[in-house]
Amino acid sequence: MTGVGGDVVKWLTKAVCVLCLSWPLQSAIADTFEVGFYDYPPMMIEEGRRGIYQDILDALAELTGDRFNVQYYPYPRLGLLFNEGQLDIEPGVYPGWVHNQSTPGIFSVPFGKVVDVLVFAPGRSFPVKQPEDLRGKSVGLVRGYAYPELATLVASGQLDRRNALNEQQLLSMLAKSRFDQIVVNKAIAQYHMRELPEYRRLEIGDVISSYDVSMRVHPRHQAWLDRLDAAIVQLKQQGVIEKIYASYGVHL
Repeated sequence: MTGVGGDVVKWLTKAVCVLCLSWPLQSAIADTFEVGFYDYPPMMIEEGRRGIYQDILDALAELTGDRFNVQYYPYPRLGLLFNEGQLDIEPGVYPGWVHNQSTPGIFSVPFGKVVDVLVFAPGRSFPVKQPEDLRGKSVGLVRGYAYPELATLVASGQLDRRNALNEQQLLSMLAKSRFDQIVVNKAIAQYHMRELPEYRRLEIGDVISSYDVSMRVHPRHQAWLDRLDAAIVQLKQQGVIEKIYASYGVHL
């Protein structure tokens, strides 16, 4: 077949192939999921309702046809709402962080990482290949965070723990030379160093810990997990998730 008729057949063949490739990720009836966020830039940015996790959910929605109803809550409420079944999804969770909760949940394949790094005041950096390299130092940490890699040093008094309310306060105090070194989430450090000129002289050092994070899903959605996993794998293979992180200045 040649001419217009042949072109039509080729177009139809291509369309059928595309539909066949996309069909496994599309549900016959789209599902709606309740998602819990808290304000934690750049992962979740309440002002403007944007951020890395929002963009990933938007990409997943486009791929699967599902809808994600995102609501912001104070961080302590997320676990309670999830355990009570009022939330379907909490993004960016490492299973070991919630294994003691009444409803630990089920987990997607990992889509990203939470990487804690040392950040130094200008001219103060030094290599830290193991926790013992911090012996005798004062380090700014977030009050209430466990830091298991540093726990032995802190408990023995070999590391002087200096607490702040959150990572944003740690960065602010470091920029004002209130600390020589702090431990923060690398994504938070990179994002704020891009956004705020006064932070750009800070120096990101070695990794203290790194955890693969996933979508924490309520167990009642077990049947949906395969579709979610397939969509995350596709986004990773296409480089979409890496580009989303990079759009916020984050390179893990």
